[in-house]
Amino acid sequence: MSITLQAELELKEASTAIGTPGPGSSEPRYSMGRRLDGSSKVSRVKERVMEELRDRHWTELVTNLQFGRCVLVLGPEIEVEPPAGEAQAGSACTWADRLAEHLTNALLEEKKNVPQRALMAVAQQYEDERGFGPDSLQSQTARFARTCGLKPSATHRLLAKLPFNLVLSTSHDELITQAMWDEHKHPDVAFYHLRGDRRDNPELPALGSPSSPQIYHLFGSTRDPYSLVLSENDLLDFLIAVVSKNPPLPNNLVKVLEHALSFLFVGFGIRYSYLRVLLKFLVRALNLPSASIRFVMEPLESLPRADREEMILFYQRGTQILFCDDPPIPRFFELLGEKLAAEGGYRGPTPSRGTRPKVFISYTRADEPLAAKLYSTLKSKSFDPWFDKQSLEGGDPWDQEIESGLSDTDFVLVIYSRALIHQWDGYVNKEIGLARERAKYVRGKFLVPLRTVELTNEERIKELQGYHEMVLREEQYEQDVGQLVSLMTREFQRRSQ
Repeated sequence: MSITLQAELELKEASTAIGTPGPGSSEPRYSMGRRLDGSSKVSRVKERVMEELRDRHWTELVTNLQFGRCVLVLGPEIEVEPPAGEAQAGSACTWADRLAEHLTNALLEEKKNVPQRALMAVAQQYEDERGFGPDSLQSQTARFARTCGLKPSATHRLLAKLPFNLVLSTSHDELITQAMWDEHKHPDVAFYHLRGDRRDNPELPALGSPSSPQIYHLFGSTRDPYSLVLSENDLLDFLIAVVSKNPPLPNNLVKVLEHALSFLFVGFGIRYSYLRVLLKFLVRALNLPSASIRFVMEPLESLPRADREEMILFYQRGTQILFCDDPPIPRFFELLGEKLAAEGGYRGPTPSRGTRPKVFISYTRADEPLAAKLYSTLKSKSFDPWFDKQSLEGGDPWDQEIESGLSDTDFVLVIYSRALIHQWDGYVNKEIGLARERAKYVRGKFLVPLRTVELTNEERIKELQGYHEMVLREEQYEQDVGQLVSLMTREFQRRSQ
């Protein structure tokens, strides 16, 4: 809901209580606490309500930004700076507009009629026309990205100054990345590959920090033109893929989204209906926490009041989106930076001293008694172990929960027994494969095979070679598990320093 509209709804109650017409009536109205006609008491009520709402939302946004719990979500409708020497007036002012203009010109040169100028509509026509097609569309977009010369705007630069750990983008440009490099940050860039599989959509190597933020492009990247979401058909395919999790988004990205407390949406615009649907879809399909606050920075003053309220209520239903159209962009981000500095700047996540290392236990069914015993021991020693018999409940999606447990763990322990050696086919092998993939991105001791018996070289499992192997013998259980706990404790403390 818009802060202004929310204040006016609260004002209706105050207006009724003192017998004065409220907003929406045929009587004289008020705006932003300034008296136009009628009771000065209503004017003071609205001024107070507006101030309280603004203070509350500013405080929530600044606090969540301070502690790394605010995610920036970028749309394609952010103004850009044209190449040096090119006049701004009369030219398309966003990257998407410029790309649409480029594709439109290519169609017009072939005497094609182009009735719509929104990027996705133009891209769909380009894809459908004989002699053009999807391959040409993708390669032309990649070429445009290399040669257009567009630069980050004031909005990009102000956003780059703020301490975001994670930026989601539905724009095809990398101007926010450029702006962050200009701020001497070192962003890590990854993207969703709609037409790829799990190998093309790996777990993210890091979850980002203000100095090295993670930028994730939901609509693919011009670095791999085949991954791009450009046309209306592409958008439909994207929506289906994300909902069906085929391919899935990285698990550690989903975990970050699940724990965020604020989402700041910028650049989704009001001109095109598909962007309105996209914004609402992202909130629902990415399963953003219901308790989180979703701020949408968009100027709505150009809309008639009835259209403005209809749009705001469309977003409010089912998604609890809060529009912030006062102050205007980019002044909003200047104020946000000033308020953040006044509160002491970025403080970062503050894990408690009692944070427990997470441990994933992988085993064959034959070794379940030993796995259960290890689970109980680790739990008693202030670890947070994951054991499917204890961590999964009836009705849980096993694949998803197990993959989520592996993506979020600090250590993976594999019970390395003769039963495992002879388990040629089974879920435990998938767990080992996922753990090995994750281990590529974790420094130090992460995947630890726990050998329960003496093994010859011929008996050893090739996939477990090269990892820090330890023993876990039934007859010397206490001694062996003590060494395991000591190793994991030291490693966890080293990572936390």
